[in-house]
Amino acid sequence: MSPLPFDLPAVVVLIGPAGSGKTQAAAAFPPEWRLSLDDCRRLVADDAGDQAAPADAVTVFDQVLAARLTRRLTTVVDATNTEQPVRASLLERARRHQLPAVAVTLRTSLELCQARQFTRPANRKVPGAAVARQHADLPSREQLLAEGFDQAYDAADLDLLRMVLLRAAEAKPDRLADVRAAFGRDLAAVYIPSVAPDADGAIVVAGREVTVRVFDGEYAAGFEARLEDFCPDCGGPLWVRVTDASELLWVYNGGQPDEPVCDQCD
Repeated sequence: MSPLPFDLPAVVVLIGPAGSGKTQAAAAFPPEWRLSLDDCRRLVADDAGDQAAPADAVTVFDQVLAARLTRRLTTVVDATNTEQPVRASLLERARRHQLPAVAVTLRTSLELCQARQFTRPANRKVPGAAVARQHADLPSREQLLAEGFDQAYDAADLDLLRMVLLRAAEAKPDRLADVRAAFGRDLAAVYIPSVAPDADGAIVVAGREVTVRVFDGEYAAGFEARLEDFCPDCGGPLWVRVTDASELLWVYNGGQPDEPVCDQCD
């Protein structure tokens, strides 16, 4: 049973000034539902804060939104949406595809919204006057219903945390969590589990690889990487402890540890 008080599919329009917590609210929904103008900027300019590429980002945003609505897919619009003409455009598109439009407003205090700008990267900071204007333009629930939204809620009145907890509880265990924590997202994306009995997996790209296994010592746990050389005494494979991507790169480049581990000799 969904914790949401409205039916799906729907166009869910988040409304709130910069720093109000829209991104966190959007994260409660499945990632494939979310459509963010910042993400579109990242796609076209490699930088979510690049203000020099607004037209291209809006073009991508509009095309993705149109494609999703044509397929009648629930879409969460993650943007400020404090301007009435912007909301009117989204409402028109929802009606055109016969999808209900649901407004979710974040009414975070102006002081907190402005304080959060100080922790943002320079190109993501919004001037205080702009934040104040967005905050002043926040519509009431009655205004949103009068504009044509089928339903309107304050985010604080929805149990969004329950929704993300339910999704996490139902998800399959993440086998790559430890790999991602040690070596980062890029290497986790090219990690392949191993069928070999002495290894747990390998980082593989186009036929080149680094074999790794889980190290579970008495006082620490992590990964070991297999060296290209073999033990001079018994001919067995040699391993070395690696804790991050830089150490994995050192092994790949032929680095030789002072005390490699040989399972047979040690």
